[in-house]
Amino acid sequence: MKLQYSMAHEPLLDTSTRDDLIANIKNAGIEKIWIAGFFSGKMVDLEELKQAKAFAELHGLEVGAVTIPIGHPGNALNPDDPDLDLEIPKHWHYRVDIQGETVYYCGAIDKCLIEDNGKAAMLLRDAGFKEVFLDDDLRAGNFNEFIEGCYCDACVAEFNRTYDRQETRESLLVEMTQKNNTAIMKDWVAFQCVKVTDVVKATDIEGVQPGIMVMHFGDERHGIDIPSIREQIPDTLFRVGEYQFNDTRFTAPHAKAEELLGILYHLSFIDKKFAYSESTIFPPRSLKEHNLVYKAKLAITAGIENVLFMSGTWVLDASYWHAIADALPVLRALDQATADVPRAFPVHLAYGTHGAFAEAFVPTSLPLLAGLPVKAVRADQGGVDGELLLFFGDYRLSEQWLAQLPSYKQVVFDQAAAIKNKDLLEKLQLAATNIVVWDQQAAARPSAAQLSSLQRLVAPGSWDFPRLAEGNQIGLVWLKDGGKCILFNLLETENRGIVQWDDRQYPVQLAPLSFAIVDDAGILTTYDTAIAL
Repeated sequence: MKLQYSMAHEPLLDTSTRDDLIANIKNAGIEKIWIAGFFSGKMVDLEELKQAKAFAELHGLEVGAVTIPIGHPGNALNPDDPDLDLEIPKHWHYRVDIQGETVYYCGAIDKCLIEDNGKAAMLLRDAGFKEVFLDDDLRAGNFNEFIEGCYCDACVAEFNRTYDRQETRESLLVEMTQKNNTAIMKDWVAFQCVKVTDVVKATDIEGVQPGIMVMHFGDERHGIDIPSIREQIPDTLFRVGEYQFNDTRFTAPHAKAEELLGILYHLSFIDKKFAYSESTIFPPRSLKEHNLVYKAKLAITAGIENVLFMSGTWVLDASYWHAIADALPVLRALDQATADVPRAFPVHLAYGTHGAFAEAFVPTSLPLLAGLPVKAVRADQGGVDGELLLFFGDYRLSEQWLAQLPSYKQVVFDQAAAIKNKDLLEKLQLAATNIVVWDQQAAARPSAAQLSSLQRLVAPGSWDFPRLAEGNQIGLVWLKDGGKCILFNLLETENRGIVQWDDRQYPVQLAPLSFAIVDDAGILTTYDTAIAL
C-alpha cells in the first residue's frame, strides 16, 4: 500500500502554514503527492511548481503532476472559490451537446487542444516531473448512460469525413437516442475514443509516464476505451473511478456497494501495478472523516495498492489527516493481510456488451449486498472464471453473451432481463439446463426481503465459493488462494450474518462500518477504526 494525495501547489509555498501541512501529510503516511500544473489550457507558473516540488521532496515526498486537460463542465473543482479561473483558451472551442447547447467550461477535443496538452507535458517534464496524470474531465460525456461527445458543426463534419458518412447533429440525435443503428453508434463512439486516447498519447513523451483518471463506470460511450489506451500506451496509469464523494450519497449501503462494483469493473481491464484509487471529498468537507477512511479500506479490499486521496483545490483539514493517521495501523494491517493474493469473483453480474450499446449505466448492487463474491463483467470478459451469471436489468442478450452462457454452471435472469429478451430466452430454456428465471426484478435499492430471496435462490447450487447464507448489507471479497475472504459491514450499525463455505457455516458479527477477514476454518480477524456518526 502506498498512500498518496492530490492537491494544488500553492499551500506548499505558504510559509506560514506549509510546515504544519507537511507534518500532517507525513503523519498520515502519505508517501507521494500529485500537484496540479495545467488548468483547462493554462499552465501554472513553472517556477512556483518547481519550488513546491522541491519543498515536498526536501521532506521525503515523491511528487507527480496532475493536469485538467480539457476543463470541467461547471465548477467541479472548488465551489468555495468563485474566483477560480475555469475559462478555456480562446483558440479552443466549447463542447456542444446533442441538443446543440454549449457545454461551458469544457473544451471539445480538437487538434489545438491535443497539441496544448502535449506542450504542457513537455513543460512539466522539463520542470522535473516524471508522471502526468490527466484528471477525469478527460472524457466526451458526463455521468450518464447516453452516448455524448461534441456535436458542433466542425466535429460532425470531421466525423463524416473520417467514416464516410453524411450525418447531421439532428440525425445523430435520432440515432443515439433511439439506438436502432448499432453501426453508426459504434462509429460515433469510436470517433470519440480516438480523441480521448490522442490526448493521452500527446502526454506520452520521452521522460513522462502518462495517466488517465477514469470516471465511475466510464467506458466507450464517454470516449474512454481502456483496452485501446493500454494497447497503444502500455505504461499508462489508471485511476479507477469512484463516485459517492459526500455523506449524503456515501452513507447508503447500496452506494458503497456501487462504488466497489465500479472499482472492480475497471480493475478487470487494468494491471494492478498501474491502478490507483480515488478517495475523494466533494464538495469540501462534505464527507465525514471515517467515511474517507472507509473509502481507503474499500480500495485495499479491491486489491488496489496506490490509494489516492483527493480534495480538489482545497486542502484537507487537520481533522482528516488525524483520522488517516489514527487509522494507519489498521490500513496497513488490512493491506498486509491481503496483499499479493488475487481476488476471485466466481459470481458475474452481466453489465452489457459494449459502451456503444448505451445500455443501463450502473448495475444493481443487489448481489454484493447479498454477500456474494461478485463483479460486473461485459460480454467480452465473461465466462472464463465465472460459475454463476446474474443477468439482471435492462441488458440485451447479444450474440456475445449467448456465446458465453454455456460456460456458466447457472445463469439467473431477473424479470427485467427476462422481459427484455423474452423470445430468445424462451428458445434457450428449451435446450439449456443451466438457465433460471427469478420471479423478481432486481432493484437499485433492494429490500432485505429481496436480498434474502436471492440468497435462497442461490443456496441449492453446489458452489465451493464462500457467500452469505443469512444476513445482508455485508460485502464479501474472496481471497481464494489465501483460503480466506474479506467481509465489510455496509451499515452504520452492528451487523450479523452467516457465512456459508462449502458445507460449513460460520456466524459473524461486525461492528458498524467495520472490516474483517474470515478464513476457511471460521476464524475472524477484525480491522476496526474509530467512527464518529
